[in-house]
Amino acid sequence: MRKQLITGILLAFAVFSQAAEQLPLDKNVRRGKLPNGLSYYIRNNTQTPNVADFYIAQRVGSILEEKQQRGLAHFLEHMAFNGTLNFPGDSIKPGVVKWCESVGIKFGQNLNAYTSVDETVYNISSAPVTNMNIVDSCLLILHDWSHSLLLKDSEIDKERGVVHEEWRTRRSGMAVQRLMEDAAPVIYKGTKYEDCLPIGNMDIVDHFKYKDLRDYYAKWYRPDLQAIIVVGDINVDSIENKIKTIFGSIPTPVNPAERIYYPVNNNDSIIVFTAKDKEQPTVNFSIYMKRDATPRNEHNSVSNYEDSYKSKIIMKMLNDRLKEIVKQSNPPFLSSSVRDGSFFLSNTKDAFSSSMMCKQNNIKEGIAALIGELQRARHLGFTQSELDRAKSETLRFAQNAYNSREKKRNGHYVKMCLRNFLDEEPMMSAEDELKEVTKLNSEISLKDINSAVDNIITNNNEVVTIYGPDKNGFMMPSRSDIISCIKNAQSKKYEPYVDKGVSADLISGKIKAGKIVSEKEWKHGYRLFTLSNGMKVYVRPTNFEADRINLYAFSLGGKSLYPVSDMANLNYITAAIAESGIGDFDATSLDKILDGKTVKLSPYIGEETEGLKGYSNIKNMKELFQLAHLYFTSPRQDKSAFASLMNRQSEFLTNRDANPNVSYNDSIISILYGNNPRMAPIKKENLSLVNYDRIMQIYKERFADASDFSVILTGNIDMNTVRPLICNYLASLKGYKSNEQIKDNHVYIRDVNETHIFQKEQSTPSSLTSIFIKAKTEYNAENSLLIDVMSQILRMMYTEKVREEKGGTYGVSVNGELEKYPYAEALMKISFRTDPEKYQTLIPIIYEQLNILAKDGPSEENLNKVKEYEYKTYGQVKITNDYWNYIAYNQLFNKVDFDDNYLQRVKSLTINDIRNFAMKMLQPNNRIEITMKSK
Repeated sequence: MRKQLITGILLAFAVFSQAAEQLPLDKNVRRGKLPNGLSYYIRNNTQTPNVADFYIAQRVGSILEEKQQRGLAHFLEHMAFNGTLNFPGDSIKPGVVKWCESVGIKFGQNLNAYTSVDETVYNISSAPVTNMNIVDSCLLILHDWSHSLLLKDSEIDKERGVVHEEWRTRRSGMAVQRLMEDAAPVIYKGTKYEDCLPIGNMDIVDHFKYKDLRDYYAKWYRPDLQAIIVVGDINVDSIENKIKTIFGSIPTPVNPAERIYYPVNNNDSIIVFTAKDKEQPTVNFSIYMKRDATPRNEHNSVSNYEDSYKSKIIMKMLNDRLKEIVKQSNPPFLSSSVRDGSFFLSNTKDAFSSSMMCKQNNIKEGIAALIGELQRARHLGFTQSELDRAKSETLRFAQNAYNSREKKRNGHYVKMCLRNFLDEEPMMSAEDELKEVTKLNSEISLKDINSAVDNIITNNNEVVTIYGPDKNGFMMPSRSDIISCIKNAQSKKYEPYVDKGVSADLISGKIKAGKIVSEKEWKHGYRLFTLSNGMKVYVRPTNFEADRINLYAFSLGGKSLYPVSDMANLNYITAAIAESGIGDFDATSLDKILDGKTVKLSPYIGEETEGLKGYSNIKNMKELFQLAHLYFTSPRQDKSAFASLMNRQSEFLTNRDANPNVSYNDSIISILYGNNPRMAPIKKENLSLVNYDRIMQIYKERFADASDFSVILTGNIDMNTVRPLICNYLASLKGYKSNEQIKDNHVYIRDVNETHIFQKEQSTPSSLTSIFIKAKTEYNAENSLLIDVMSQILRMMYTEKVREEKGGTYGVSVNGELEKYPYAEALMKISFRTDPEKYQTLIPIIYEQLNILAKDGPSEENLNKVKEYEYKTYGQVKITNDYWNYIAYNQLFNKVDFDDNYLQRVKSLTINDIRNFAMKMLQPNNRIEITMKSK
């Protein structure tokens, strides 16, 4: 009896200990559950004032469909925007989309949804919440999505065409999508996952009975599988009370169907799926090693977090090794990476996976090299120096999150809540996460990490997929050859990995500092420093992002200063410099020395400018300036790295034209620019023209003179800290006052009125159309606003007329922009994809709506929708570093102030303004339509 009592006490203690070993939840998130089973998450976040995100998450997806319902989980998502109880879209009350856009919530941008295998999520993001009526309406929309979709016959029939066109869009030129669909029945044989991709079966989508959709909705959309998430500038108590009132009346489900998370089978022998597709340009290999997933109710445990920590460390070290291999002068594969997570489409099985892009003429060499590297890690482990770098990277992420904890956007917290509800993942505060990472960094040893590798890279339960091009001369290895190659590589012995040490400092020598010769206030809150070498530096301290500093340097000239004969070299300058490294460091060593540091900077040479773009946190601002100095003074010549780049490019370009979208884009450039050789695409036959010595010469020329560079610095900058950095690393650069300007090379879109229609074989029948319309116009802030507003209004018109009324396309893209060089003009691009049989029906509507806009202008309703969106969006962007960087750049480069009096300019826009601008765009009759149809 005493023994039984002790055993009982021990068991109770074990249960108590297990319960205690849970990760703490973010105390700033209020969680709750209504009596009907509906969960809710609410968090106040004032980072972006006056807006909030409203989400409804559902633990249901395409895996729950019955055979006759394939595709209906996703179809139902579409129907949520086509009539609900309180937003029916009739003559009395507006629909969801119309109401949302009337208050500045744009369809597709702020109003959206997605359906996956196991979950369905709807969102109303960036909703303006100063008006409580808007808050109530957003919650009412979530209520209707939960329980009150109308699902009218007529609306269902209209949406069939839209979903079918979404299917076409996802598959056209996307061979991997089709290959994944073909792979699923093989790698999931005998399970529910054989046929579960959300897009579904188009024969069912086109012809399903209305009852099948309503049955799915009634069975699975219910409060015990749903959660409401509200994050933003809101009162938590008020929102909680509203949720209880609005959602509490939804009835508790009676005898609900069990929500099953379907299992995935184990396999003793390797499952191999290989397939070829005429539109697949490369050979893609993946190997998965499955293992039982951690039970959902243990996802938030301390032990699971420790396992995840170890896994992330191992993935980081393995990926670094694979990147090193790719940089060899003649690497065995073109690219490769590893990950550890859910298996393929299913989250009931975890898997370590490794993927690579193979050389087409030697797939087995690539497989052997990849598997060999995995086995080296499995049997011999990692080194202490690798682990130290990986730990520093892990700590860096946690420290950055902590430092910016008061400046996180709503979406960050929404994602935390989503994953907690849908997968029971941890939902820790930044403070608690930093504590956990710091603790694990100090406790986890190299021995612990090396012991964990064997639990991840198991060599068991293996699944292999290989996708390749269907073309003459390409041979896919047989199943037996693939298995033999893998087994041979797994049975070999390997030498230990040798980690080359790196210096601790980016710049070891002493630099002769320059001076700041003048300092004064500039525009938009920036302060202008003129340096002794002539360089101008514009600095704006902000607190928009707690731990971020942006750097953007540019000068005039770019590719425009070089002849056509240099185009092949110009196309590879940025890649060649990145592959070669800088100063004393090759690319691999540079990556190592920057591990654990939040800093990134890259050079670029564009059409009209050259420069540097990057960022750092406060702690690593010195390294940001050091990198800038080195990119000016010390580009590194590494012929082995360049040979590696060219070898990979040659292989990658071998089959570039297999994707019909590539051929289409080539045709667009050729037609628009009249075969101008400066605009010719990069092709394999042109690689012989690329000369590394000439590349280095051009690069050094572009960065030889610091005097004509402008540098824009925006972020959490302390002026006393930044001044010496400016003097040491920027003012010290050489300046010659060369004053280069952009050269006009006569690269123009032709002034013509033409229609080009051609045919190309496509695996998924499709018609792809792009229309380019241009007109000369002054480059100023007013015209920039007009073309943007015109584009937004046209999207609305096409959504209504082409997508909703005709079901003719998944969407019509409209993009307008102003160009200043080589001369000022406005350019608009309208593009859409559809069934080839529908092209003749839709194309007149496209032009008809354009002409209506130019003749009558927009409806007042549509113009007001755009205005509301612009008012709201301006409030969001003006508190970001990127926005002010954009404003400063355009002030300097284009001599235009896009911020000046912006809201007043939006407010004063009239129907006539848009009509006149549309008329101005159409009058010159400069229109080029390019359509590619299936053969």
